[in-house]
Amino acid sequence: MAKFFSLTFNIRTTLVALILLLTVPYLVQVLGIIFLPKTVSVWRQLSLYQWLAAGMVTYAVVYRLLKRMNGSLYRNLQWFETFTHEFTHTIVAILLLREVHTFHAEKSSGVITTSGRTKWLSPLVSLAPYCLPIYTYALLMLRPLLDFHGLIIYDILIGITLAFHVVNFKKDTSRHQPDINQYPLLFSYLYIATALCINLAVVWVAFFPGYNVFTSFWRLLCAQASNIAAVFGWIF
Repeated sequence: MAKFFSLTFNIRTTLVALILLLTVPYLVQVLGIIFLPKTVSVWRQLSLYQWLAAGMVTYAVVYRLLKRMNGSLYRNLQWFETFTHEFTHTIVAILLLREVHTFHAEKSSGVITTSGRTKWLSPLVSLAPYCLPIYTYALLMLRPLLDFHGLIIYDILIGITLAFHVVNFKKDTSRHQPDINQYPLLFSYLYIATALCINLAVVWVAFFPGYNVFTSFWRLLCAQASNIAAVFGWIF
C-alpha cells in the first residue's frame, strides 16, 4: 500500500511539474508584455493595475491597523479568514462532485468532512485555500458585466480580495499545516507554486483591454497546448 501511495504521488508530482513547465514560458511572455512593451510605455501598461494596487495597499494598511489594535474587528476578521479557508475547501469539493457532510469554522480552527468517488482528486480540495483566491475570481467573473465608468471602485474591491488572499497565504502556508503535510511536501509545494503561476498569468491578463477572466484562462490553455505541440514537434 505504501508503495502504491508513493507511486501515485510520484505520478501526480510529475504531472504537476509538467504543468508548471508549460505555464512558466507563458508567464514570462506576459511579464514581458507588461514590463517591456514595444508600442506603449511601461507606465501605461502598469496603469491597468493602478486601482487593483490601490485596493491591495488599502487592505494591507487597514489589516495592519486592526492587528495593532487587536479589537473585536480584528478577531472577527480572523474568524472570517478561517471561514474563507473552509469555504474554499467546500466549493472545490462541490465542484468535484464530492458530498459535504460537515462544515465548521472558529477563529483559530476549522474543518470540513467530505466523501465521494473522486478520492484521487483529494489534493485539489485539501490545497485549494492556498491556491485559489476565491473572492478575487468571483469578482473577476462579474467584471465584464460592468460599465467602464464603474470599474474603479470594483477594481479596488478586487485588489482588497487579492490582498486578503495574499495575507492568508503568508500566514497559512507552512509545512506544519495539516492540509499541506498530509502529502509529500515536494508535491504540496510544487502544486501550490504551479497554482500561483497560473493565478498570476490569468489575473494579470484579465485586466488587458478586450480580455476578461474567461478569455484570459483560455489564452493560457492555448499557450500550454502550443507548448505541448512544440515539444512533440521537437521530439518527432
